[in-house]
Amino acid sequence: MIGLILAMVRARSGQALTAFLLAMFAMAAAVSAPVYSATADAAVVRSEVAAAPVTERVVQVRRTTPTPTDHDFEVLVPQVFDGGQFTSVYSTEYNIMIFPVDPKSMQPIAPRFVYRDDACAHLRFSAGRCFVSESEVVLSTAQVELLKLHMGDTLPVSYAVQDPTTADYIEAGPRVTFTLVGAYEPINPADLYWSDADYFNPRATPRMTTEPVFASRLSMEAMEHGNERQIFDLAIDWSAVDRDSLDSVNAAVKSGQAQLAGIPGHPVVQTGLPALAKRINADRSLVAEVVPVAAVPLVLLCWFVLFIAVAAATQERRLELGLLSLRGVTAPRRWWLAAGESVVAILAGAAAGFVLGHYLVRLAAWLLLGSSAGVPLSAGLTRWSLAALVGALGAAVLAQRAELVKRTVDLLRNVPSRASRWGAPVFEVVVVALAAASVVQLHRGGGGLTGFALFAPSAIMIAVALLAARAALPIAERIGRRALRRGRIGPTLAAYALTRRPGTQRVLALFVVALGLMVFAATATDASADARDRRTRVELGAPRVLSVEPLSRASLLSKVHQVDPQGQFAMATAMLPVSDDTAVPPMLAVDSAALPNVALWEDRSLSVQAAQDLLRPKVGRPTIEVTNKDVSLDVTVDSLVDAFRVRWIAVVVPRDGSAVGRVNLGAVQTGRHTYTRNLPMCVQTCRLAGLELEQPEGRGFDVTMTVHSLTQSGKTVVDEAGFADTDGWRTPESPGPKLLVPTLTAAKDGLRAELTNYKGADTAVQLLPTDAPSPLPVIMARTAGIGDHMTGLDTHRQSITIAGEVETVPKLGYKGGLVDLDYAERLAADGGEALYPQIFLGPQAPADVIDRLQAQGLRVTDDRALGPLRAALDKQGPAVALRFHELAAALAVVLAAGALWLVASLDRLRRAGELRSLRAQGVARRDAGASGYLALVGTAALIAPFAALASWLLVREYLPVFSDDPDGFQASYWPSPVPVAASWAAAAVLLAAAAVVAGARLRAATTQRKR
Repeated sequence: MIGLILAMVRARSGQALTAFLLAMFAMAAAVSAPVYSATADAAVVRSEVAAAPVTERVVQVRRTTPTPTDHDFEVLVPQVFDGGQFTSVYSTEYNIMIFPVDPKSMQPIAPRFVYRDDACAHLRFSAGRCFVSESEVVLSTAQVELLKLHMGDTLPVSYAVQDPTTADYIEAGPRVTFTLVGAYEPINPADLYWSDADYFNPRATPRMTTEPVFASRLSMEAMEHGNERQIFDLAIDWSAVDRDSLDSVNAAVKSGQAQLAGIPGHPVVQTGLPALAKRINADRSLVAEVVPVAAVPLVLLCWFVLFIAVAAATQERRLELGLLSLRGVTAPRRWWLAAGESVVAILAGAAAGFVLGHYLVRLAAWLLLGSSAGVPLSAGLTRWSLAALVGALGAAVLAQRAELVKRTVDLLRNVPSRASRWGAPVFEVVVVALAAASVVQLHRGGGGLTGFALFAPSAIMIAVALLAARAALPIAERIGRRALRRGRIGPTLAAYALTRRPGTQRVLALFVVALGLMVFAATATDASADARDRRTRVELGAPRVLSVEPLSRASLLSKVHQVDPQGQFAMATAMLPVSDDTAVPPMLAVDSAALPNVALWEDRSLSVQAAQDLLRPKVGRPTIEVTNKDVSLDVTVDSLVDAFRVRWIAVVVPRDGSAVGRVNLGAVQTGRHTYTRNLPMCVQTCRLAGLELEQPEGRGFDVTMTVHSLTQSGKTVVDEAGFADTDGWRTPESPGPKLLVPTLTAAKDGLRAELTNYKGADTAVQLLPTDAPSPLPVIMARTAGIGDHMTGLDTHRQSITIAGEVETVPKLGYKGGLVDLDYAERLAADGGEALYPQIFLGPQAPADVIDRLQAQGLRVTDDRALGPLRAALDKQGPAVALRFHELAAALAVVLAAGALWLVASLDRLRRAGELRSLRAQGVARRDAGASGYLALVGTAALIAPFAALASWLLVREYLPVFSDDPDGFQASYWPSPVPVAASWAAAAVLLAAAAVVAGARLRAATTQRKR
């Protein structure tokens, strides 16, 4: 029997080759899904690791030694984390005091005394060299200049501790002499090597210096000292970590944490690795979820084409099957003889397709992911490959059933069967029901594109294709009848060939699905790309954003204005403090004068110029400015209750951005007095932020007073009329009984302020000039929601008015609002530090903008731009998975073109004699050879976009776009029409070209003689 089947394969090699190629294609399509998922997994791991912050790529182990001589930590940690996946950097430190050569000219400094593995390789020496012996140390260039030292000078150094009362550092051990051998600068303070040890923070501290002193381990042991702060930074070798070993690395970190818990000093193990692993696993899950959405219809199409091919081949063997039945061959043997020929070809094709699928994905990965990493053949040994093989065999067997169940007489007469006319409608009803069931599960199941809902996109398109094909063929028949009445032979023959040719409806449905897959893939890809573009632009807020070291808000504004006075390319921004009121969303303060030139403004209902005008309305009252000369405050205090050491404080904010001044004008006295004090910090003028009465203990008190005037150097800054204008002065806003503030009223000789019956409540006796609009105008995202107040920059309650609403606001998206930074700063009474200070840069920013900012003393800590952030989103799991949709759609169109070629070949065999007869009767060659293939493709091209649209609208919201869950950012309902139309047109042109060639081959058959 096997020999007979092989002989049949050799005798009909063309049919066997067709089955072989289709089975190979089906298996390659099925294998491509898991292999692409495996390749995409590796790409996702690489991209997520590259974008992860330092804290997620390093395991940080910290402890304070119980005794100065305890070395258990530095011995045990490398043993605990001894796998090849970790490389460790050990450091230890304690505080020291370095005494200047001339103690009268300067104070000692108290830097951190640090040993860190391989520190010299990460330092650049502006003078001298690195330490070698235990008596040598290196200082920063700034420390060398501060202490006025030279290379080779000796330094008296002692152990230091911090005084708990004054917070100053004091000497706490005998002095040891070290030799200065080098002045260093860190090569890259943001390098992973330095971790988060915070060695180079420029913020002022009681240490009187901002950099550490580096020395050898023996140098640190040579000095008598107290307990050490020890650090192990374990960097993970991500080149050796892949999707399979990620969990083992995470487990090793947890195991190490448990082993270190019991040693003295209670080491603390910190890492963001679990968050990174969670994000990577989420990306992998999304890849595994999205890839099959495209693989399912591709495999189904392969089965469908295989079904058509085997069914057509079986129809050609009717006479042979009839003779077998006539001669008494049993039904099982007839089935085996009929199916064996196809089964052999399918099994051989499946084996070849299994290998082909792997190499096809390698090529696709190189083209789509920029990666050519090989995936082992075992990656394709999944349920997908098994399902593809079983489905291909099932399609082949099912395709032969129609002929094998016929009566012998029908087979011998070669008469089409009438018994199965009910089968097609039943099949279509089943497909429509399955599509409806998958959509219901998708919308009600809550699990996204998983389970049976995975079939929803393809089932919807197939259902629409089948129904449209059933409706299109009767229309074609009516067109043929009309053409016949008009005497148009060619269109008549083409229309009747379409409507009466066996399997035309299935072929039309196949074309609709293939073209629909291309349109769906283009729609999903473009809509997702639009969402990623929109998210990148909104969340970044500007083409480029620089984060800077913490500094005061006034300093931030001043320094940015020094770099860009006209606001052409740079805009200072800062976040407002998080409100205790959960109904207040995040708020961003921006220098709105630069908003039109810098911000990426996405809203069309409110222009950026209009937003600028709304945020910064004109204010009639100028800012009160003072200089460093003596300032005098004339006040009459009528009464004081529970006020023991109350003093007048003038809060001034220097225009040059230097430290805010809180100047003590003197102790408060009852009666009328003038309080005078100079303002040394106001060399380049200051803004008067407020006048307040302060009691050192912070206890409340009652006061009734009248403020008459403020003068400086004999010139009136604010006269009695200026103080009597109550619209020009305000007090902190009180959120109810928690805070009591004075009542302000106008008096004939000034501003009267009264606070009585505080009864132990908190009080804020502050007089604040109103040189900014209050309530403060804000522009909110429509869905953010906010009441009538927010938390101001000084953390006090601030009334607001909603000046405008937009869809999204820069940086905060759908959940936030904007205020003017300058106005918000004027309404703040503290002149404090900016929260998350950033500088937004517009498209006109010069290439040397960072150098200009650094020249103003701004230290850039992070630099983000649209391009890299957009590229990072393109490397997330959903974006990577969607590229497989494009690949699968292209393969589906190629498969449809192959199916058209197959159908044309079978038509050519069946109709050759018919066409020659028509030619002999005088029918023109063009009319006799009319195939209708081009009309078939054109009909499918018209139907396919509607099938894809129906599928897209039903599954759009469930197709993941991002690996996280950003509020409001989803794939668009309507993507850009140009790329979708281009993909549709390219696929339609390919099928149209195949139809033209197939039609030409059919016309050629009219002149060939049958051999």
